Amino acid sequence: MVDCLNVSRGKVLRVKTGYNPNSSSVGSNIPTFFFFAAGSGVLTIIALQALNAIGIYIKKKKNYIKAEKQE
Repeated sequence: MVDCLNVSRGKVLRVKTGYNPNSSSVGSNIPTFFFFAAGSGVLTIIALQALNAIGIYIKKKKNYIKAEKQE
């Protein structure tokens, strides 16, 4: 009965601070990353479409002014 109390449990070989292998915090950051990546892509497309529309408007305006001057 006394031998049960003296059982060796092993020893700690190394301690890593700030690391939890059972943590799911990395998994919760991935959907947030994808959300912001997709959102930035959508905003980029909207901005480029707006710039394209402005460029077309300016070209039409220049062509209209040239046509008036030639008459």
